This record gives sequence, C-alpha cells and structure tokens, in this order.
Amino acid sequence: MSAVFDASVIVKWFVDDPLADAAIQARRTYASTVAPDLMLIEVANVFRRYVVRGELQSSSAAENLALIPQVVDLVDHRGLIPEAFAMACDLNHSMTDCLYAVMARRRGVPLVTADLKLARKLGVVEGMDVRLLNFPESIA
Repeated sequence: MSAVFDASVIVKWFVDDPLADAAIQARRTYASTVAPDLMLIEVANVFRRYVVRGELQSSSAAENLALIPQVVDLVDHRGLIPEAFAMACDLNHSMTDCLYAVMARRRGVPLVTADLKLARKLGVVEGMDVRLLNFPESIA
C-alpha cells in the first residue's frame, strides 16, 4: 500500500525531532510514498531555517534534498489545484496542505502528517484517511 506524505513528516526523516522515529517508522509501513512536487520547496524552506539556526549543515541539507526524490514519488501538482482550492476555501486552510489531501483522496490512500491542525480539519472531509504521527489508527 502507498501513502501520501506531507512535508511535516518528510522533514522529520532528516532532523533531530521528537517524532523522528515515528516518521521513519511510517515510511517503513508503506510500500511507496508519494507527494506533490511542491513538497520539495516546503522541505527546503524548513531545512533553510535549520541551517540559519545552526542546527543543520548546508551541505547536509542539500544532500537530504537530493535524496528525497529517490524515496518519494513526486507528482506534478498542477492538476490538483482546482480541487485543492475548493477544499482550502471550504476548510479555511492552506492551499499547500490541501494539495496533499486532494492527492491522497484521489488515490484512495492515507495522508500521513504530523500536523494536528490539518488532521483535525480533514476529519470532516468525506473520503479522507488521515494518519497522524504517533497515532496508529486513522483519525478521520
């Protein structure tokens, strides 16, 4: 089975975080991982903040960014925009997060996230299967 992973989980594969082990275990749970291609931009921005704070070397961040497409199937996000926009308006939530949600719902696979706010909002969306890190069962 595959799953859509959002940036909140993927970042945790590479940084010191209380949920890092759960994020790595989630990756092992699914046969394949997929995400909108914009995920790389989100992850790069988070890595940049770690670099600025001195918590991650720039060279390590660059290596991590190069590794991600080897383990995550990146899918063009443009076809998701109309449905994600409608969802973002309905939920009053970010477009980027809704891109992940729409991708997961269209594919009929879980969305794996560490974002509690997103998980709660998606709990009211029909056809969503949301897996929050550290929670083995679906919350939606």
